[in-house]
Formats: sequence, C-alpha cells, structure tokens
Amino acid sequence: MFLCLMQGWLRSIWRFLHFVVSTFRALISLLFLHFFGKDKKAGAIRIRRNWLNRIPGPMGLQMIKEGIPTRDTCLFVSNHISYVDPICVLFHVDAHVVAKAEVKNWPLIGYGANLVGTLWVRRDEKTSRHETAQAIRGALMNGESILVFPEGTTTAGPQTLPFKPRSFTSAFEAGVPVQPVAIIYDSPKVAFIGDDTFIPHFFRMFRMPYITGRVAFGPLLYGENTAAEAEAWINQQQKSYH
Repeated sequence: MFLCLMQGWLRSIWRFLHFVVSTFRALISLLFLHFFGKDKKAGAIRIRRNWLNRIPGPMGLQMIKEGIPTRDTCLFVSNHISYVDPICVLFHVDAHVVAKAEVKNWPLIGYGANLVGTLWVRRDEKTSRHETAQAIRGALMNGESILVFPEGTTTAGPQTLPFKPRSFTSAFEAGVPVQPVAIIYDSPKVAFIGDDTFIPHFFRMFRMPYITGRVAFGPLLYGENTAAEAEAWINQQQKSYH
C-alpha cells in the first residue's frame, strides 16, 4: 500500500514538473513572439500546437476520439468537467477558447491562455457577457473557430446544466455551424467541482496511472435552435456511455 501511494505521488510530482516546464517554455516562446515576431497570429497558433502535442502523453491523458472534427470555421461547444477539457478538445482542433475570467489569474495557465487569444468572460457581469458574445461573433466572421463551454461552470455529469444561448446566437448571426463535443472521463476524480482548488486537485488527479475516456465530435448543427440540439446530443452521449 505504501509503495503504491509513493508511486502515485512521484507520478503526480513528475507530471506537475513536466507541465510547468512545458508551459514555461511555451510562455518564453510567446513572449519572444510578442516582442520580436512578425506573424504573431500564425506564430501563436504554432506555439500552442507544439505545447498541446507535448502534454497529453507524458501527463497520462489517453482519451479516445470519436467522430470527425470539422476543419472549417465553427463554434465548438462542449460539456465542462475539468480544466483539462480544453486540452482534450484543442488537441484535435484549432480554436480560441472562451473561459471564465478567474482562470486569467491562475499561475502560468492564465498568462499563457491570455497570450494565445483566450476570450475572457465574467459570468456575473451582463456587460462582459455581451462583449464576449460580440467578440465570438467577430472572430467567427473573421474565419476563426471558437471553443466554448456553454454551461458556464464545471459539473460532474452525467447531465449538463442548461446551455447559455449567447454564443449560439453569435454563431447563427455569423453564419457558421455549431459542432457539439461530448467529453466523458472514466474516473470521477477528474471532475473539478465544488470547493476544489487547482493545486490539490491536480496532484490528486494526476496520481492516477492514466486519465481515460472519450472525446466525441457530433454532427454539424445549423439554424436558430442549435443550443437545444447540442445539449440534447451531448447528454445522449453521456447517457449511452454510462
């Protein structure tokens, strides 16, 4: 028992160091790009892609992909369980993420996310939500895909909270489709909910040998009722998996 506990803690410490070093290297590259780079947009995408390629394997993320993510401009919408959700989705697609403003203050993660063009929203401020919806619409019209978690917070499942409609309206106004993405983890330890804080949860979760599950990309949805359709499709995926 003691040996197993030690192996788990050593595993989580090594993964934390790998995450910090990989993220720090990406931050240095982004800072260099910010001050000296010519094509900042393409450079930021390339740096983020390199970072994403280095993270899942060493961190033990072994998520099976199902379905085909579109390569066209799209609003990707997903259920939200943990802070590793964006990694699981962005490993397969290139998109800007909409995240709650509190994450902006997280060490390393917040700063790096800001540099690669994350859209921040304060859920408790109506003006912020409106500005974010406008930013989503503008990005989509400019040919840039967006990843949003329309529940507005993390939940353990197996049902989502009602989806907030603003981002779906932005997609409809921009004339681009919505693609639902269902994220399902095999272990309940992955859920970042309630009074969880980042560092304790990180070490607890990454003590596991592997983080397994699936990332399922659904059909492209068009029209004015995509919020209800996306919510129903994701809930059906969660129900069928469990």
